[in-house]
Amino acid sequence: MTIFVGTHVNKVDRKGRVSVPADFRALLGESVNFFAFPSFVHRGIECRTGSFMESLSETVHGLDLFSDEQDNLSDLIFASSHTLGIDGDGRIVLPEPLRTHAGIKEKSAFVGKGKTFQIWEPLQHDQFQTQARERARADRLALRQRPQGSGPTPDAMENGT
Repeated sequence: MTIFVGTHVNKVDRKGRVSVPADFRALLGESVNFFAFPSFVHRGIECRTGSFMESLSETVHGLDLFSDEQDNLSDLIFASSHTLGIDGDGRIVLPEPLRTHAGIKEKSAFVGKGKTFQIWEPLQHDQFQTQARERARADRLALRQRPQGSGPTPDAMENGT
């Protein structure tokens, strides 16, 4: 089972190279590639495995063809995605458009989100996490579990949960 957990902060060099945390690399398994695109709900970078992107593609392409929703999601996810390859030293090169979106300059935070992960500028993520914690306290969020074996809903997939 692939479950990305933890927050790992790593240096980014002048060429945009950054080490992928070893436990994330282990979860990616034989695949030396993953997909990354700018989040359309915050300043993080959404990262997905190939199988997750295939499932997401099926969901998006199951929407009405040429509908605004299908067109918008296709553009925001697939047209904006980059395939990131992990080199022999466990590093990726973060493309400039992704670094600019996230405000990443010298450090990046790899953030486990269960079946997915995100890459953030560390201080931006700290602020986001503080706000999320405050919202959770105010709303007294309850975790409702789905029955074992039920897959993610389309809404959950879009939100990376």
